[in-house]
Amino acid sequence: MVNIMNNKDFYLLIDVGTGSSRVALVDEDRRIYDIQHVKNVYQKDNFGGMFIDFKLFLNNLEIVTKRVLETFDINISAITVSGARQTFFCLNKNKKVIFGIPNIDDRGNRFVSKYSKFQQLVFDKTARNISGDFLAMKLAGLREERPELFHKVYSFTSLSELFALLFCDKCIIEPSQAAETQIFNLFEKCWDPELISIFQLDSISLPELVVSQTIYQITNKDLLRKFGIRNDDCKFIVGGADTQLAMKAVLPDNEKNTLCLVSGTTSPINLRTKTPDINKDHWLDLDLKGNNYVLEYNPGVTGLNYEKAKKFFLPNSSYQSIEETVDLNNIQNIFASFTTQSFLKKNNARKYGGFFISPPFPDSITKEQLIGAIALDIGFSIARKVKQLKRDQNFNYKSIVACGGGLNSRIIPQVVANITDLPVKVYENFQEPSIMGCFEVINSALNKNNQSSISKVRFEYYPQESKALQDSFEVWENLNLSIIQNKE
Repeated sequence: MVNIMNNKDFYLLIDVGTGSSRVALVDEDRRIYDIQHVKNVYQKDNFGGMFIDFKLFLNNLEIVTKRVLETFDINISAITVSGARQTFFCLNKNKKVIFGIPNIDDRGNRFVSKYSKFQQLVFDKTARNISGDFLAMKLAGLREERPELFHKVYSFTSLSELFALLFCDKCIIEPSQAAETQIFNLFEKCWDPELISIFQLDSISLPELVVSQTIYQITNKDLLRKFGIRNDDCKFIVGGADTQLAMKAVLPDNEKNTLCLVSGTTSPINLRTKTPDINKDHWLDLDLKGNNYVLEYNPGVTGLNYEKAKKFFLPNSSYQSIEETVDLNNIQNIFASFTTQSFLKKNNARKYGGFFISPPFPDSITKEQLIGAIALDIGFSIARKVKQLKRDQNFNYKSIVACGGGLNSRIIPQVVANITDLPVKVYENFQEPSIMGCFEVINSALNKNNQSSISKVRFEYYPQESKALQDSFEVWENLNLSIIQNKE
């Protein structure tokens, strides 16, 4: 065991995403000692709904946390958690967890039409169209298909604040997560009785709203031991939603004039604002603590496409070797369109995409070119959202601050810079922005020296003129993607 006791505070940071969870040990000076990953496991029922097995979920986190801490002889001063948005855990009357409902559960979408007459009213209160993405319709779908489970649900909490319940016996939710329920009034910043009545959730007991950086004493010492923490004076500090925490990692809390790209499974372009701006083409979120709003322009699934394409076509090649074959000044006549929109069309149509190549099929096409086309598709889709945001807000932004695992690509940020004519800055530790957002939460809550948390720019991509790339972007924007499938 390594003894690193040197009067520093050490933090256990947990980031529970959609595909995997990460646990990190970080000291107050931002030094990362270890990060371990564990894949998230989901269960599917006979109706196509998705669940999280709570015992398995918690056991996996206990194992990976012990693995992080087992080689270090240290005390942990504080724990905080970042959680994927739109994932919730349901509780019974004894405040015991029954199961989790992940963001990828969309059974509620099959019953949206039942609530069509309330569409405008719900939008006016939540700035979102009714959708199975949010807790209200997840529970409504559960009531329709699994009433025996629904009637066991007494309350709920979000993925990040689940740990306040486990460690401190506090049933709470952070405003950044409450905004994802669609029973929370985004403008009044409170639970809305009318929304609760619309979705017939009057029987549900609502968690208390508690803001990020709130400090709790941990009362469940047994769980501390299961997590490998030996000291009893460890504190739990409320974190919040993963995207908002990623923004906190790279932008000062009062910064409202810089765009923030969080590129991972999806790649939203985000902007903080004091006043709510309602538009059906973007999502309006609450920032941590609920003081500010976040405008989110999201092209939908992006990085996941890139990862799956590489795994399918060239599993033994590196991203770097693949991207070396792409020349942004001499684009091949191969296009891809695989990014999904987060917003349902008015007719609930589903968008299809694919590879687009001028016939006849060329003999010289390579797998690298196909994957390169997907990288361009991601860069183009992000750039398009940036251009849309700039038009909607009518403001000249100076730069884009970027973070997330998607920035391991060198092509994507350069494409974004070239098409938007904005420099893209990527900070150190960019691969784990939600983890570093957790770090900022604890350092702020414990009043640590903020000088230690100043990030350094690791990569900066400046706009470069490329007529070939601009021409390709225009072709990509006008691809004929009119093939649709109307949902019954």
